[in-house]
Amino acid sequence: MRLLDPFSVVLMAALMCAVMSAVLFGARRGFPAEVRGISHWGAALAVQVLSAFCFALRGSLPDLLVLPIANVLFVFGNGLCLMGLQRFYGLARGWLMLGGACGFALAGMLYFLIVSPDYAARVVWMALPMTLINGTMLLLVLRHGRRKLATWFFGSLISINTSLIAIRGILALTHGPAVVDVTRPGVFQGFYLAITALQPALLSVGFLMVAYERMRIILERRSASDPLTGVFNRRGFGEAYAREVARMARMRQRSRSLALLCVDLDYFKRINDRYGHAEGDRVLVSVAQMISAALRETDVLARFGGEEFSVLLPETDLKRALGVAHRIQAMLREACAGDLPSCTASIGVAVQSDPAEGLEPLMSRADAALYRAKENGRDRIEAGRAAA
Repeated sequence: MRLLDPFSVVLMAALMCAVMSAVLFGARRGFPAEVRGISHWGAALAVQVLSAFCFALRGSLPDLLVLPIANVLFVFGNGLCLMGLQRFYGLARGWLMLGGACGFALAGMLYFLIVSPDYAARVVWMALPMTLINGTMLLLVLRHGRRKLATWFFGSLISINTSLIAIRGILALTHGPAVVDVTRPGVFQGFYLAITALQPALLSVGFLMVAYERMRIILERRSASDPLTGVFNRRGFGEAYAREVARMARMRQRSRSLALLCVDLDYFKRINDRYGHAEGDRVLVSVAQMISAALRETDVLARFGGEEFSVLLPETDLKRALGVAHRIQAMLREACAGDLPSCTASIGVAVQSDPAEGLEPLMSRADAALYRAKENGRDRIEAGRAAA
């Protein structure tokens, strides 16, 4: 008994691909530039629509015309999905691999249609490039994907698709066309048709889920970052401070402390007035890079606006904090001897050993120390008084 009508299934798949292609092309403008590959997936589904219509023309036009075109388009569409995934993960796109897969598919289809007509051989032949493409996609997701629900869902769909293609190729090799010919009635044929019809749309949904997860992370990072220098802003700094204080509270018995540096560039307004705001922005970016170079990976740098930077130094006492401050000043003086406008910094230092103190009191002590450094001649370092 025939479970599904192949012609109806192909048209349904074409319709679903067309809708998802429109969705992807429409959605791509809503994603930040860092989320790449969406256009490739939209184009891949458009190609799949063309492939489906070529398959649907079988019987109306000679097989020698429609089958090679339909199968090559099918491989090309899947290859575009792979290239979209490569672009999404920031990898080089495999045009050479895609061209080889399409050429391989075309050669096999023509040979087993003209020279040695064999339906089962065509199925086996097509399973090879399709398994390679989908298997490569699965490896990319496993290697580069974040361990999130969206990634697991997406990877599961690719795994199902890869396994189904490989199983069909194996069955064609071992059992012949009786089991794999979708024009004949059978349980496997019906199951294969149903999954094949749903997979392009489902895979696109999975890719969109992964893309939205990437966008969420990017937007969260942007909301916590200074757009000019790329370091944390006040919000991101506050979140980092909260994490470090919670960590310090858990390890309080070890007498841990953290330090805060308030770094303010001296006479920065003169740089803007003399050289222009563009040069002033270049100085701010360079200063952020120099301060970052003086810090450990666990340290946190933020710009609170204007020419003021804050540095959080976990597990740091006053002596080491003063050492970091002197290193920052030395790097600034050395840089100003080059192509940057003359620039020095006043720095206020405060140390917190009580997790209950809070960020505002700590910053107040560091700001008071910074004010004394400004009052005492600038280009100085002053330490704040210990918390009461």
